[in-house]
Amino acid sequence: MRAQLDAAARCPVSAVTWGEGIDTERLYELWGAEKSWRGWATIFDAGFAPEGVLAEMEGTYRDSIVIGFELPEAMKRIFSLLGIPFIDFSIHPVRFLQDIFFAVQTNDAAVFEAMLPDHAEPGAFYGPAGLLAATALKFRPDLRPSAETLVVGQTRIDRALVRGGRIVDLSDFAPALRKVVGDGGVTFKPHPYAHSDFGLLATGISLRAMNITHENVYALMVSEGLRQVVGVSSSVLVEAPYFGLEAHILYQSPFDIPGCRADAVPGQHLSIIDEWADADFWRRILAPLVPVTRPDGQRFRRPPNALRTSLRNFWGYNELTTDFQVKIARH
Repeated sequence: MRAQLDAAARCPVSAVTWGEGIDTERLYELWGAEKSWRGWATIFDAGFAPEGVLAEMEGTYRDSIVIGFELPEAMKRIFSLLGIPFIDFSIHPVRFLQDIFFAVQTNDAAVFEAMLPDHAEPGAFYGPAGLLAATALKFRPDLRPSAETLVVGQTRIDRALVRGGRIVDLSDFAPALRKVVGDGGVTFKPHPYAHSDFGLLATGISLRAMNITHENVYALMVSEGLRQVVGVSSSVLVEAPYFGLEAHILYQSPFDIPGCRADAVPGQHLSIIDEWADADFWRRILAPLVPVTRPDGQRFRRPPNALRTSLRNFWGYNELTTDFQVKIARH
């Protein structure tokens, strides 16, 4: 988005990453955290920060607008405390549209109001869900899970799994999981990028009641006999209701996404599908903070799967859309 920002705002634009523009290792040392995923987890959602951390952050970001990608919760709190506006982009939990898109959060009420007209309400997602459901049924018309409950795994290290400075899994919510499952069995779907039990084996559910599957998660969700999906904080739990299923989130979703625009309140995440790629979007939402240039009306029409391909993350969507085309072409 650098080119769009350069075109929109009358101020310099620079990229800040680990060791580039900020001394990240020094921040870890000031925080007293080891430089590992364990140290990252202790910092990610911390409710306080050492004085040195605040001084370092203020010195680096004073008089800036921070546009982040999946910023740690502690960092967002520090920005708000220091009066530094941020606009944070996260991959949206609804991932069955033609491309993935963003859930965007800001600590500036005026920026939120400027962005609100671009928020896609949940009703916009039922059409793509129905189309993908039809594709999934054609993909695996004979698929029949062994139980009415689907339990979904996640990757071992995930920002949505941080709780009290540590990373959780299904075993941390064993009583709640057993209550949801009841006397029935479960079909367990590991995350496509992490082939592990994600703590399921330590939940006390009988091994005889478990069945592990590596079938496509969307094919599973539209298969006959499935009633509910259970997990810690997986994006699949946000998607499940669009396929007519009950969703049980054992921990919490990292997103607070409003339904209709009329009910949205500052601080929530807004669903921004396409507009983020236009310089005019940035002109509009940055106008409350800095001088901006005149609108030019230019739109960026990105092709399907552009962000999926860029990030190399498909989450099973490719199995139903692009992969089968390649298989047909090979035959």
